[in-house]
Amino acid sequence: MYDEQRRAVGRRYPEDALQRSIVEYLDWSLPATAICFAVPNGGKRHRREAARLQGLGVKAGIPDLCVISAGTVLFFEVKAARGTLSFDQRERIQKLEYCGASVYVVRSVEQVETILRQHRVLLRATVAAFANDNLGASAAA
Repeated sequence: MYDEQRRAVGRRYPEDALQRSIVEYLDWSLPATAICFAVPNGGKRHRREAARLQGLGVKAGIPDLCVISAGTVLFFEVKAARGTLSFDQRERIQKLEYCGASVYVVRSVEQVETILRQHRVLLRATVAAFANDNLGASAAA
């Protein structure tokens, strides 16, 4: 049942499904000395709630994920195959890059792994090993 619900969510919200896969991979493969976290800025909010969050420092367009490892800070904006950046996302990415941050728009778990390796982030596993391990766990369930 869980797999059926997950597939249904993936069809309705392909970026959510991709981000969930990326986070699972990062949780599995990053060393204990690294951290990955999401920045939950998206979604529709009531005007009062949006104003409250803005007052607390929430900024529109901040990338979805951040990975920090050994002084390397990387931001990832997760997009589905046909997803496009909003105006706020383009503006925020430009500002982050101007400030010296490394920001990437990613469309696959494999792309995240490639970027992490380019930045010499130590990984405990490859995407292929992660996929094989998770497929084996799904088949056993």
